[in-house]
Amino acid sequence: MNFVGIWRSPTASVAVLSATPGPETRTITVPGVEMIVIGHCLATDALLADGLTAVRVTGKPRQLTEWLGCYSLALLFSDEVTLIADPVGQFPLYVCDVPDGALFGTNATDIAARANARLDRIHIAAGLICPGALEVSDYRTPFHQVKQIPPGHLVRTGYSGRQLEKFDPVEPDKDLTFADAAERLRLSLTAAVSARATETPFMTTDFSGGIDSTSLALLAHGWNHGVKGLTYRSPANPVHDDPVRAENYLRFAPGLRHHWVDGTAEDLPYQDLVPARDDPHVSSIATGPLRARLRLAAELGSAVHLVGEGGDVVLGAPPAYLADLARRGDMGALWRHCVAWARIRQRSPLALARHAVALAATSRRRALLMLAASVGRATVPGEPLWEAEAIGYWDVPQTHWLAKPARAELAAHIHAVADRTFDTMGVGDIVARGQLRTQVLTQRAVRHVGDEFGIAVHAPFLDSEVVRACLSLPAFRRVDPTTPKPLLRTALSGLVPEPVLTRPTKGDYTRSAYLGIRRAAPALRRLLADSAAADHGLINPVPVRATLEGAVQGLPTPWGALNQVFAVEVWLRDVSRKVAGV
Repeated sequence: MNFVGIWRSPTASVAVLSATPGPETRTITVPGVEMIVIGHCLATDALLADGLTAVRVTGKPRQLTEWLGCYSLALLFSDEVTLIADPVGQFPLYVCDVPDGALFGTNATDIAARANARLDRIHIAAGLICPGALEVSDYRTPFHQVKQIPPGHLVRTGYSGRQLEKFDPVEPDKDLTFADAAERLRLSLTAAVSARATETPFMTTDFSGGIDSTSLALLAHGWNHGVKGLTYRSPANPVHDDPVRAENYLRFAPGLRHHWVDGTAEDLPYQDLVPARDDPHVSSIATGPLRARLRLAAELGSAVHLVGEGGDVVLGAPPAYLADLARRGDMGALWRHCVAWARIRQRSPLALARHAVALAATSRRRALLMLAASVGRATVPGEPLWEAEAIGYWDVPQTHWLAKPARAELAAHIHAVADRTFDTMGVGDIVARGQLRTQVLTQRAVRHVGDEFGIAVHAPFLDSEVVRACLSLPAFRRVDPTTPKPLLRTALSGLVPEPVLTRPTKGDYTRSAYLGIRRAAPALRRLLADSAAADHGLINPVPVRATLEGAVQGLPTPWGALNQVFAVEVWLRDVSRKVAGV
Protein backbone atom coordinates (compact mmCIF):
# COMPACT_ATOMS: atom_id res chain seq x y z
CA MET A 1 0.00 0.00 0.00
CA ASN A 2 1.02 3.55 -0.68
CA PHE A 3 -0.64 6.31 1.27
CA VAL A 4 -0.39 10.07 1.50
CA GLY A 5 -1.83 12.06 4.38
CA ILE A 6 -1.88 15.68 5.45
CA TRP A 7 -1.82 17.61 8.68
CA ARG A 8 -3.72 20.82 8.05
CA SER A 9 -2.46 23.67 10.19
CA PRO A 10 -5.48 26.00 9.77
CA THR A 11 -7.84 23.42 11.28
CA ALA A 12 -5.29 21.33 13.22
CA SER A 13 -6.70 18.19 11.62
CA VAL A 14 -5.32 15.01 10.07
CA ALA A 15 -6.63 13.31 6.93
CA VAL A 16 -5.57 10.53 4.57
CA LEU A 17 -5.63 11.90 1.02
CA SER A 18 -5.01 8.67 -0.87
CA ALA A 19 -4.45 5.03 -0.01
CA THR A 20 -3.72 2.08 -2.26
CA PRO A 21 -4.26 -1.26 -0.49
CA GLY A 22 -1.47 -3.81 -0.46
CA PRO A 23 -0.29 -6.89 1.45
CA GLU A 24 2.40 -4.95 3.31
CA THR A 25 0.02 -2.54 5.03
CA ARG A 26 -2.62 -2.95 7.70
CA THR A 27 -4.89 -0.40 9.32
CA ILE A 28 -5.84 -0.79 12.97
CA THR A 29 -8.44 1.49 14.53
CA VAL A 30 -9.39 1.97 18.16
CA PRO A 31 -11.37 4.88 19.66
CA GLY A 32 -9.42 8.08 19.18
CA VAL A 33 -6.60 6.86 16.94
CA GLU A 34 -5.96 5.04 13.68
CA MET A 35 -2.68 3.21 13.09
CA ILE A 36 -1.26 2.33 9.69
CA VAL A 37 1.34 -0.44 9.86
CA ILE A 38 3.70 -0.38 6.89
CA GLY A 39 5.94 -3.36 6.26
CA HIS A 40 6.40 -6.85 7.66
CA CYS A 41 4.90 -6.85 11.15
CA LEU A 42 4.37 -10.43 12.30
CA ALA A 43 1.97 -9.58 15.14
CA THR A 44 -1.74 -10.38 14.88
CA ASP A 45 -4.37 -7.69 14.46
CA ALA A 46 -5.57 -8.42 17.99
CA LEU A 47 -2.12 -7.78 19.45
CA LEU A 48 -1.80 -4.60 17.43
CA ALA A 49 -5.19 -3.36 18.64
CA ASP A 50 -4.34 -4.13 22.27
CA GLY A 51 -1.03 -2.31 21.95
CA LEU A 52 -2.65 0.68 20.28
CA THR A 53 -5.27 0.89 23.02
CA ALA A 54 -2.54 0.96 25.66
CA VAL A 55 -0.63 3.65 23.78
CA ARG A 56 -3.79 5.72 23.51
CA VAL A 57 -3.77 5.84 27.32
CA THR A 58 -0.04 6.18 28.02
CA GLY A 59 1.04 8.22 25.01
CA LYS A 60 4.21 6.08 24.80
CA PRO A 61 4.43 4.18 21.49
CA ARG A 62 7.57 2.12 22.15
CA GLN A 63 5.69 -1.14 22.75
CA LEU A 64 4.23 -0.86 19.25
CA THR A 65 7.69 -1.33 17.73
CA GLU A 66 8.73 -4.47 19.63
CA TRP A 67 7.03 -7.16 17.56
CA LEU A 68 8.82 -9.45 15.12
CA GLY A 69 9.57 -8.20 11.63
CA CYS A 70 10.47 -4.82 10.23
CA TYR A 71 7.86 -2.11 9.89
CA SER A 72 7.10 1.59 10.18
CA LEU A 73 4.06 3.14 11.83
CA ALA A 74 1.78 6.11 11.26
CA LEU A 75 -0.43 7.02 14.24
CA LEU A 76 -3.25 9.31 13.17
CA PHE A 77 -4.97 11.23 15.95
CA SER A 78 -7.65 13.82 15.32
CA ASP A 79 -5.23 16.73 15.69
CA GLU A 80 -1.76 15.16 15.51
CA VAL A 81 0.20 12.60 13.53
CA THR A 82 3.09 10.52 14.87
CA LEU A 83 5.36 8.80 12.33
CA ILE A 84 7.85 6.13 13.44
CA ALA A 85 10.40 4.98 10.86
CA ASP A 86 11.69 1.42 11.13
CA PRO A 87 15.30 1.21 12.40
CA VAL A 88 16.60 -0.44 9.23
CA GLY A 89 15.14 1.87 6.58
CA GLN A 90 13.27 -0.87 4.71
CA PHE A 91 9.91 0.92 4.81
CA PRO A 92 10.63 4.65 4.60
CA LEU A 93 8.29 7.46 5.57
CA TYR A 94 8.50 10.94 4.09
CA VAL A 95 7.38 14.42 5.11
CA CYS A 96 7.03 17.66 3.16
CA ASP A 97 5.97 21.13 4.27
CA VAL A 98 3.22 22.72 2.18
CA PRO A 99 1.52 26.12 2.58
CA ASP A 100 -1.40 24.78 4.61
CA GLY A 101 0.43 22.18 6.69
CA ALA A 102 2.52 19.08 6.06
CA LEU A 103 2.19 16.11 3.73
CA PHE A 104 3.37 12.70 4.89
CA GLY A 105 3.33 9.19 3.48
CA THR A 106 5.15 6.20 2.07
CA ASN A 107 5.91 7.40 -1.46
CA ALA A 108 8.18 10.38 -2.06
CA THR A 109 7.09 10.67 -5.68
CA ASP A 110 3.40 10.91 -4.77
CA ILE A 111 4.17 13.57 -2.17
CA ALA A 112 6.35 15.48 -4.65
CA ALA A 113 3.56 15.42 -7.22
CA ARG A 114 1.11 16.93 -4.73
CA ALA A 115 3.63 19.54 -3.59
CA ASN A 116 4.82 20.28 -7.15
CA ALA A 117 8.35 19.78 -5.85
CA ARG A 118 11.41 20.42 -7.98
CA LEU A 119 14.25 18.00 -8.61
CA ASP A 120 16.99 17.92 -5.98
CA ARG A 121 20.05 17.82 -8.21
CA ILE A 122 22.45 17.56 -5.27
CA HIS A 123 20.82 14.37 -4.00
CA ILE A 124 20.90 12.70 -7.42
CA ALA A 125 24.49 13.81 -8.06
CA ALA A 126 25.52 12.40 -4.67
CA GLY A 127 23.95 9.08 -5.65
CA LEU A 128 26.10 9.06 -8.77
CA ILE A 129 29.35 9.92 -6.99
CA CYS A 130 29.21 8.77 -3.36
CA PRO A 131 26.05 6.75 -2.63
CA GLY A 132 27.52 5.39 0.60
CA ALA A 133 28.20 8.79 2.18
CA LEU A 134 25.23 9.12 4.52
CA GLU A 135 26.12 12.63 5.64
CA VAL A 136 25.97 13.86 2.04
CA SER A 137 22.52 12.44 1.37
CA ASP A 138 21.36 13.41 4.89
CA TYR A 139 18.03 11.68 4.22
CA ARG A 140 17.20 14.02 1.38
CA THR A 141 15.18 12.62 -1.52
CA PRO A 142 15.33 13.33 -5.26
CA PHE A 143 12.83 16.13 -4.61
CA HIS A 144 13.35 19.47 -2.88
CA GLN A 145 11.37 19.81 0.36
CA VAL A 146 10.51 16.09 0.55
CA LYS A 147 12.56 14.56 3.38
CA GLN A 148 12.89 10.98 4.57
CA ILE A 149 12.50 10.38 8.29
CA PRO A 150 15.82 8.83 9.39
CA PRO A 151 15.57 5.13 10.33
CA GLY A 152 14.84 4.60 14.00
CA HIS A 153 13.46 8.12 14.43
CA LEU A 154 10.05 9.54 15.29
CA VAL A 155 8.33 12.67 13.98
CA ARG A 156 5.38 14.34 15.68
CA THR A 157 3.38 16.97 13.80
CA GLY A 158 0.68 18.95 15.56
CA TYR A 159 -0.14 22.20 17.35
CA SER A 160 3.45 22.77 18.43
CA GLY A 161 4.89 22.20 14.97
CA ARG A 162 7.13 19.29 14.02
CA GLN A 163 9.53 17.51 16.35
CA LEU A 164 12.11 14.95 15.23
CA GLU A 165 13.25 12.57 17.97
CA LYS A 166 15.77 9.75 18.08
CA PHE A 167 13.57 6.75 18.87
CA ASP A 168 15.32 3.41 18.47
CA PRO A 169 18.17 3.54 15.93
CA VAL A 170 20.66 0.71 15.47
CA GLU A 171 24.01 1.79 16.93
CA PRO A 172 27.26 -0.02 17.80
CA ASP A 173 27.60 -1.19 21.39
CA LYS A 174 31.26 -1.28 22.39
CA ASP A 175 30.42 -3.46 25.41
CA LEU A 176 28.61 -6.17 23.42
CA THR A 177 30.54 -9.43 23.18
CA PHE A 178 30.71 -11.68 20.14
CA ALA A 179 29.02 -14.50 22.09
CA ASP A 180 26.13 -12.28 23.17
CA ALA A 181 25.65 -10.95 19.63
CA ALA A 182 25.61 -14.51 18.26
CA GLU A 183 22.99 -15.54 20.81
CA ARG A 184 20.84 -12.53 19.93
CA LEU A 185 21.19 -13.40 16.25
CA ARG A 186 20.23 -17.02 16.88
CA LEU A 187 17.09 -16.01 18.77
CA SER A 188 16.00 -13.23 16.42
CA LEU A 189 16.69 -15.05 13.15
CA THR A 190 15.06 -18.32 14.15
CA ALA A 191 12.03 -16.41 15.44
CA ALA A 192 11.84 -14.43 12.19
CA VAL A 193 11.92 -17.53 10.00
CA SER A 194 9.68 -19.72 12.17
CA ALA A 195 6.98 -17.04 12.41
CA ARG A 196 6.80 -16.81 8.64
CA ALA A 197 7.08 -20.55 7.99
CA THR A 198 4.40 -21.56 10.47
CA GLU A 199 1.92 -18.85 9.45
CA THR A 200 2.32 -19.23 5.68
CA PRO A 201 1.19 -22.58 4.25
CA PHE A 202 2.30 -21.76 0.70
CA MET A 203 5.83 -20.39 0.89
CA THR A 204 8.85 -20.47 -1.38
CA THR A 205 12.44 -19.51 -0.72
CA ASP A 206 15.62 -18.91 -2.64
CA PHE A 207 17.98 -21.89 -2.48
CA SER A 208 20.91 -20.38 -4.35
CA GLY A 209 23.72 -22.42 -2.82
CA GLY A 210 25.00 -19.35 -0.99
CA ILE A 211 25.31 -19.31 2.80
CA ASP A 212 22.49 -16.85 3.48
CA SER A 213 19.60 -18.12 1.36
CA THR A 214 20.49 -21.77 1.97
CA SER A 215 20.47 -21.22 5.73
CA LEU A 216 17.06 -19.56 5.54
CA ALA A 217 15.67 -22.34 3.35
CA LEU A 218 16.89 -25.07 5.70
CA LEU A 219 15.51 -23.26 8.74
CA ALA A 220 12.14 -22.72 7.04
CA HIS A 221 11.97 -26.35 5.93
CA GLY A 222 12.41 -27.41 9.55
CA TRP A 223 9.15 -25.66 10.49
CA ASN A 224 7.21 -26.15 7.26
CA HIS A 225 7.81 -29.20 5.11
CA GLY A 226 5.70 -27.67 2.37
CA VAL A 227 8.31 -24.99 1.68
CA LYS A 228 9.64 -25.03 -1.88
CA GLY A 229 13.25 -24.07 -2.67
CA LEU A 230 14.13 -22.37 -5.97
CA THR A 231 17.58 -22.40 -7.58
CA TYR A 232 18.30 -20.22 -10.61
CA ARG A 233 20.68 -21.40 -13.32
CA SER A 234 21.40 -19.83 -16.67
CA PRO A 235 22.87 -21.52 -19.74
CA ALA A 236 23.65 -18.00 -21.02
CA ASN A 237 25.93 -17.38 -18.03
CA PRO A 238 26.81 -20.57 -16.19
CA VAL A 239 28.11 -19.82 -12.70
CA HIS A 240 28.67 -23.46 -11.85
CA ASP A 241 29.72 -22.97 -8.24
CA ASP A 242 26.32 -21.90 -6.90
CA PRO A 243 24.05 -24.49 -8.61
CA VAL A 244 26.48 -27.32 -7.84
CA ARG A 245 26.57 -26.40 -4.17
CA ALA A 246 22.79 -25.99 -4.07
CA GLU A 247 22.41 -29.51 -5.44
CA ASN A 248 24.87 -30.83 -2.87
CA TYR A 249 23.09 -29.07 -0.01
CA LEU A 250 19.79 -30.76 -0.86
CA ARG A 251 21.02 -33.80 1.05
CA PHE A 252 20.65 -31.78 4.25
CA ALA A 253 16.92 -31.24 3.64
CA PRO A 254 15.36 -34.56 2.65
CA GLY A 255 11.86 -33.88 1.47
CA LEU A 256 12.48 -30.26 0.48
CA ARG A 257 10.46 -29.60 -2.65
CA HIS A 258 13.18 -28.23 -4.88
CA HIS A 259 12.75 -26.59 -8.28
CA TRP A 260 15.31 -25.46 -10.84
CA VAL A 261 14.64 -22.14 -12.54
CA ASP A 262 16.16 -22.16 -16.00
CA GLY A 263 17.03 -18.69 -17.18
CA THR A 264 17.61 -17.29 -20.65
CA ALA A 265 19.64 -14.50 -22.20
CA GLU A 266 16.67 -12.21 -21.53
CA ASP A 267 17.52 -12.47 -17.82
CA LEU A 268 20.96 -10.91 -18.23
CA PRO A 269 21.57 -7.43 -16.80
CA TYR A 270 20.46 -4.39 -18.86
CA GLN A 271 17.85 -6.28 -20.90
CA ASP A 272 14.90 -4.61 -19.20
CA LEU A 273 15.69 -1.35 -17.40
CA VAL A 274 12.91 -0.77 -14.87
CA PRO A 275 12.74 2.62 -13.12
CA ALA A 276 12.89 2.61 -9.35
CA ARG A 277 9.84 4.07 -7.63
CA ASP A 278 11.27 6.77 -5.40
CA ASP A 279 15.04 6.89 -5.63
CA PRO A 280 17.09 5.86 -8.70
CA HIS A 281 19.16 2.83 -7.83
CA VAL A 282 21.28 0.20 -9.56
CA SER A 283 18.97 -2.64 -8.48
CA SER A 284 16.72 -1.82 -11.45
CA ILE A 285 19.48 -2.91 -13.85
CA ALA A 286 19.41 -6.67 -13.24
CA THR A 287 16.02 -8.02 -12.18
CA GLY A 288 15.85 -10.84 -14.75
CA PRO A 289 16.84 -13.79 -12.51
CA LEU A 290 14.57 -12.49 -9.74
CA ARG A 291 11.62 -12.23 -12.12
CA ALA A 292 12.25 -15.76 -13.35
CA ARG A 293 12.24 -17.12 -9.78
CA LEU A 294 9.14 -15.19 -8.72
CA ARG A 295 7.31 -16.15 -11.90
CA LEU A 296 7.76 -19.81 -10.97
CA ALA A 297 6.93 -19.07 -7.33
CA ALA A 298 3.62 -17.57 -8.44
CA GLU A 299 2.89 -20.63 -10.58
CA LEU A 300 3.55 -22.80 -7.52
CA GLY A 301 0.98 -20.81 -5.52
CA SER A 302 3.42 -19.03 -3.24
CA ALA A 303 2.14 -16.20 -1.05
CA VAL A 304 5.48 -15.40 0.62
CA HIS A 305 8.99 -15.79 -0.78
CA LEU A 306 12.14 -15.59 1.36
CA VAL A 307 15.39 -14.09 0.07
CA GLY A 308 18.82 -13.76 1.63
CA GLU A 309 19.14 -10.04 0.88
CA GLY A 310 21.04 -8.17 3.56
CA GLY A 311 23.05 -11.12 4.81
CA ASP A 312 26.34 -9.95 3.32
CA VAL A 313 25.96 -6.50 4.88
CA VAL A 314 24.85 -7.38 8.40
CA LEU A 315 26.87 -10.57 8.86
CA GLY A 316 30.16 -9.27 7.52
CA ALA A 317 32.05 -6.00 7.59
CA PRO A 318 33.62 -3.81 4.90
CA PRO A 319 37.42 -4.08 4.76
CA ALA A 320 37.51 -0.46 5.95
CA TYR A 321 37.26 -1.99 9.45
CA LEU A 322 41.02 -2.54 9.18
CA ALA A 323 41.39 1.17 9.97
CA ASP A 324 39.64 0.56 13.29
CA LEU A 325 42.24 -2.06 14.22
CA ALA A 326 44.92 0.51 13.43
CA ARG A 327 43.17 3.19 15.49
CA ARG A 328 43.01 0.81 18.44
CA GLY A 329 46.72 0.16 18.14
CA ASP A 330 46.08 -3.55 17.66
CA MET A 331 48.85 -3.94 15.11
CA GLY A 332 49.14 -7.70 15.56
CA ALA A 333 45.50 -8.23 14.62
CA LEU A 334 45.82 -5.67 11.81
CA TRP A 335 48.73 -7.55 10.26
CA ARG A 336 47.02 -10.94 10.58
CA HIS A 337 43.89 -9.60 8.90
CA CYS A 338 45.88 -7.86 6.16
CA VAL A 339 47.76 -11.09 5.40
CA ALA A 340 44.48 -13.02 5.18
CA TRP A 341 42.84 -10.42 2.92
CA ALA A 342 45.97 -10.27 0.76
CA ARG A 343 45.78 -14.02 0.16
CA ILE A 344 42.12 -13.79 -0.81
CA ARG A 345 42.61 -10.80 -3.13
CA GLN A 346 46.15 -11.62 -4.30
CA ARG A 347 47.46 -8.30 -3.05
CA SER A 348 50.42 -7.23 -0.94
CA PRO A 349 49.65 -7.34 2.81
CA LEU A 350 51.98 -4.38 3.28
CA ALA A 351 49.95 -2.31 0.79
CA LEU A 352 46.76 -3.18 2.66
CA ALA A 353 48.30 -2.25 6.00
CA ARG A 354 49.49 1.09 4.62
CA HIS A 355 46.00 1.92 3.36
CA ALA A 356 44.50 0.93 6.71
CA VAL A 357 46.90 3.12 8.68
CA ALA A 358 46.33 6.05 6.32
CA LEU A 359 42.56 5.68 6.63
CA ALA A 360 42.83 5.46 10.41
CA ALA A 361 44.57 8.83 10.40
CA THR A 362 41.87 10.40 8.20
CA SER A 363 38.85 11.76 10.03
CA ARG A 364 35.46 11.59 8.38
CA ARG A 365 35.53 15.39 8.11
CA ARG A 366 38.89 15.31 6.36
CA ALA A 367 37.69 12.60 3.98
CA LEU A 368 34.65 14.68 3.05
CA LEU A 369 36.79 17.75 2.41
CA MET A 370 39.02 15.65 0.14
CA LEU A 371 35.93 14.35 -1.65
CA ALA A 372 34.62 17.90 -2.12
CA ALA A 373 37.96 18.92 -3.63
CA SER A 374 37.93 15.91 -5.96
CA VAL A 375 34.41 16.74 -7.13
CA GLY A 376 35.35 20.35 -7.73
CA ARG A 377 38.41 19.39 -9.79
CA ALA A 378 36.59 16.67 -11.77
CA THR A 379 39.46 14.28 -11.04
CA VAL A 380 39.79 11.49 -13.60
CA PRO A 381 40.69 8.31 -11.69
CA GLY A 382 42.86 5.59 -13.09
CA GLU A 383 42.01 1.94 -12.66
CA PRO A 384 41.71 1.70 -8.86
CA LEU A 385 43.55 -0.92 -6.86
CA TRP A 386 41.41 -3.22 -4.74
CA GLU A 387 42.76 -1.76 -1.51
CA ALA A 388 42.04 1.82 -2.64
CA GLU A 389 38.38 0.95 -3.17
CA ALA A 390 37.84 -1.46 -0.30
CA ILE A 391 39.82 0.23 2.48
CA GLY A 392 38.16 3.60 2.24
CA TYR A 393 35.03 5.49 3.18
CA TRP A 394 33.57 5.05 -0.33
CA ASP A 395 34.44 3.77 -3.79
CA VAL A 396 36.76 5.85 -5.94
CA PRO A 397 34.29 8.38 -7.41
CA GLN A 398 33.87 9.10 -11.12
CA THR A 399 33.67 12.84 -10.49
CA HIS A 400 34.53 13.75 -14.10
CA TRP A 401 31.18 12.30 -15.18
CA LEU A 402 29.28 15.14 -13.53
CA ALA A 403 28.25 18.22 -15.50
CA LYS A 404 29.73 21.51 -14.29
CA PRO A 405 26.54 22.80 -12.58
CA ALA A 406 25.99 19.59 -10.63
CA ARG A 407 29.69 19.39 -9.79
CA ALA A 408 29.78 22.89 -8.34
CA GLU A 409 26.60 22.37 -6.31
CA LEU A 410 27.70 19.00 -4.95
CA ALA A 411 31.21 20.17 -4.05
CA ALA A 412 29.81 23.13 -2.10
CA HIS A 413 27.29 20.89 -0.36
CA ILE A 414 29.89 18.30 0.66
CA HIS A 415 32.17 21.04 1.97
CA ALA A 416 29.34 22.43 4.11
CA VAL A 417 28.48 18.94 5.38
CA ALA A 418 32.11 18.30 6.31
CA ASP A 419 32.15 21.32 8.60
CA ARG A 420 29.44 19.78 10.77
CA THR A 421 30.64 16.15 10.67
CA PHE A 422 32.35 14.43 13.59
CA ASP A 423 33.61 10.87 14.08
CA THR A 424 30.94 9.24 16.24
CA MET A 425 31.60 5.59 15.38
CA GLY A 426 34.26 3.39 13.86
CA VAL A 427 35.24 3.56 10.20
CA GLY A 428 33.91 0.06 9.53
CA ASP A 429 30.63 0.87 11.25
CA ILE A 430 29.94 4.08 9.32
CA VAL A 431 30.79 2.39 6.01
CA ALA A 432 28.51 -0.52 6.92
CA ARG A 433 25.66 1.95 7.54
CA GLY A 434 26.11 3.29 4.04
CA GLN A 435 26.06 -0.25 2.67
CA LEU A 436 22.89 -0.97 4.63
CA ARG A 437 21.19 2.02 3.02
CA THR A 438 22.15 0.68 -0.42
CA GLN A 439 20.93 -2.79 0.56
CA VAL A 440 17.47 -1.61 1.62
CA LEU A 441 17.11 0.20 -1.71
CA THR A 442 17.83 -3.14 -3.38
CA GLN A 443 15.29 -4.92 -1.19
CA ARG A 444 12.64 -2.32 -2.03
CA ALA A 445 13.19 -3.09 -5.70
CA VAL A 446 12.94 -6.81 -4.93
CA ARG A 447 9.62 -6.28 -3.14
CA HIS A 448 8.29 -4.22 -6.03
CA VAL A 449 8.99 -7.10 -8.42
CA GLY A 450 7.18 -9.36 -5.98
CA ASP A 451 4.18 -7.03 -6.15
CA GLU A 452 3.95 -7.70 -9.89
CA PHE A 453 3.46 -11.40 -9.17
CA GLY A 454 1.26 -11.00 -6.10
CA ILE A 455 3.99 -12.33 -3.79
CA ALA A 456 5.24 -10.74 -0.58
CA VAL A 457 9.04 -10.98 -0.66
CA HIS A 458 10.57 -11.06 2.83
CA ALA A 459 14.23 -10.68 3.80
CA PRO A 460 14.64 -12.03 7.37
CA PHE A 461 18.23 -10.78 7.54
CA LEU A 462 16.78 -7.26 7.31
CA ASP A 463 14.32 -7.72 10.17
CA SER A 464 14.82 -5.04 12.80
CA GLU A 465 16.09 -7.27 15.61
CA VAL A 466 18.27 -9.35 13.28
CA VAL A 467 19.99 -6.20 12.03
CA ARG A 468 20.29 -4.90 15.58
CA ALA A 469 21.86 -8.17 16.78
CA CYS A 470 24.50 -7.96 14.06
CA LEU A 471 25.28 -4.25 13.70
CA SER A 472 25.31 -3.59 17.44
CA LEU A 473 28.55 -5.57 17.42
CA PRO A 474 31.32 -3.24 16.16
CA ALA A 475 32.46 -4.08 12.65
CA PHE A 476 36.00 -5.14 13.58
CA ARG A 477 34.53 -7.82 15.89
CA ARG A 478 32.09 -9.22 13.33
CA VAL A 479 34.57 -10.40 10.77
CA ASP A 480 37.42 -12.87 10.37
CA PRO A 481 38.80 -13.05 6.81
CA THR A 482 39.79 -16.70 7.37
CA THR A 483 36.22 -17.72 8.26
CA PRO A 484 33.11 -16.88 6.22
CA LYS A 485 30.51 -15.05 8.32
CA PRO A 486 31.65 -16.24 11.76
CA LEU A 487 28.71 -14.57 13.51
CA LEU A 488 26.19 -16.62 11.53
CA ARG A 489 28.27 -19.77 11.92
CA THR A 490 28.24 -19.40 15.70
CA ALA A 491 24.58 -18.39 15.84
CA LEU A 492 23.26 -21.27 13.74
CA SER A 493 25.63 -23.99 14.92
CA GLY A 494 23.56 -27.14 15.40
CA LEU A 495 20.65 -25.72 13.40
CA VAL A 496 22.26 -25.52 9.95
CA PRO A 497 24.83 -28.08 8.76
CA GLU A 498 28.46 -27.02 9.05
CA PRO A 499 29.27 -27.42 5.31
CA VAL A 500 26.67 -24.75 4.50
CA LEU A 501 27.95 -22.31 7.14
CA THR A 502 31.59 -22.73 6.12
CA ARG A 503 31.31 -22.35 2.35
CA PRO A 504 34.59 -20.59 1.50
CA THR A 505 33.69 -19.02 -1.85
CA LYS A 506 30.96 -16.94 -3.43
CA GLY A 507 29.74 -17.09 -7.03
CA ASP A 508 31.20 -14.41 -9.33
CA TYR A 509 28.61 -12.87 -11.63
CA THR A 510 30.85 -10.27 -13.30
CA ARG A 511 30.72 -12.22 -16.55
CA SER A 512 26.95 -11.74 -16.69
CA ALA A 513 27.46 -7.96 -16.59
CA TYR A 514 29.76 -8.09 -19.62
CA LEU A 515 27.43 -10.43 -21.51
CA GLY A 516 24.41 -8.31 -20.70
CA ILE A 517 25.96 -4.98 -21.61
CA ARG A 518 27.14 -6.30 -24.97
CA ARG A 519 23.68 -7.62 -25.75
CA ALA A 520 21.97 -4.38 -24.70
CA ALA A 521 24.60 -2.00 -26.09
CA PRO A 522 22.42 -0.51 -28.87
CA ALA A 523 19.65 0.43 -26.41
CA LEU A 524 22.14 1.79 -23.88
CA ARG A 525 23.84 3.90 -26.55
CA ARG A 526 20.47 5.40 -27.48
CA LEU A 527 19.80 6.14 -23.82
CA LEU A 528 23.01 8.16 -23.52
CA ALA A 529 22.63 9.78 -26.94
CA ASP A 530 19.46 11.46 -25.67
CA SER A 531 20.48 11.77 -22.04
CA ALA A 532 17.82 13.00 -19.63
CA ALA A 533 20.51 13.34 -16.96
CA ALA A 534 22.48 15.66 -19.23
CA ASP A 535 19.34 17.70 -19.93
CA HIS A 536 18.98 18.23 -16.17
CA GLY A 537 22.59 19.36 -15.84
CA LEU A 538 23.63 16.21 -13.99
CA ILE A 539 26.15 14.45 -16.22
CA ASN A 540 28.50 15.00 -19.10
CA PRO A 541 27.58 11.99 -21.24
CA VAL A 542 30.86 11.94 -23.22
CA PRO A 543 33.03 10.13 -20.62
CA VAL A 544 30.09 7.89 -19.69
CA ARG A 545 29.74 6.82 -23.33
CA ALA A 546 33.45 6.05 -23.40
CA THR A 547 33.07 3.88 -20.30
CA LEU A 548 30.13 2.07 -21.90
CA GLU A 549 32.19 1.28 -24.99
CA GLY A 550 35.04 0.06 -22.82
CA ALA A 551 32.66 -2.27 -20.98
CA VAL A 552 31.34 -3.61 -24.30
CA GLN A 553 34.94 -4.40 -25.23
CA GLY A 554 35.55 -6.17 -21.92
CA LEU A 555 37.71 -3.51 -20.25
CA PRO A 556 37.73 -3.01 -16.45
CA THR A 557 34.58 -1.08 -15.61
CA PRO A 558 33.28 0.87 -12.58
CA TRP A 559 30.05 -1.10 -12.65
CA GLY A 560 28.38 0.58 -9.69
CA ALA A 561 28.82 4.08 -11.07
CA LEU A 562 27.86 3.12 -14.63
CA ASN A 563 24.76 1.27 -13.48
CA GLN A 564 23.71 4.25 -11.38
CA VAL A 565 23.83 6.46 -14.49
CA PHE A 566 21.49 4.10 -16.31
CA ALA A 567 19.22 3.96 -13.25
CA VAL A 568 19.04 7.77 -13.19
CA GLU A 569 18.32 7.93 -16.92
CA VAL A 570 15.30 5.62 -16.78
CA TRP A 571 14.09 7.12 -13.50
CA LEU A 572 14.12 10.69 -14.85
CA ARG A 573 12.10 9.66 -17.89
CA ASP A 574 9.55 7.95 -15.68
CA VAL A 575 9.24 10.62 -12.98
CA SER A 576 8.88 13.46 -15.49
CA ARG A 577 5.46 12.00 -16.33
CA LYS A 578 4.41 11.98 -12.67
CA VAL A 579 5.79 15.17 -11.11
CA ALA A 580 5.11 18.46 -12.88
CA GLY A 581 8.06 20.19 -11.24
CA VAL A 582 10.63 17.83 -12.80
